[in-house]
Amino acid sequence: MFVLLVELETDAARAAELESVLRSLAASARDEPGILFYAVQRPQGDPGRFILYEYYADKAAWETHLQYAPAKEQLDRFDSLLAAPPKLTFCDAVAISSAV
Repeated sequence: MFVLLVELETDAARAAELESVLRSLAASARDEPGILFYAVQRPQGDPGRFILYEYYADKAAWETHLQYAPAKEQLDRFDSLLAAPPKLTFCDAVAISSAV
């Protein structure tokens, strides 16, 4: 399993547009093989910050996601929406429990 934590920041004027992009990414993730879990969160009280939890079958599935046309179209918009480069944290799954 390949696990990724992504932290994104934008300014208040672009937060709604970034949220729309992230909702689109989450929706397209349902159709991508190799994506086991894809969730977008926003910390309470911080409307310009988003945290993504992404679980893939393996690193190759993540690399495929980056080139998957619907996802790539949305990811290409990040340059104009983000206030800073995305912060990526690659993780090893230790224990998982999910009712989702």
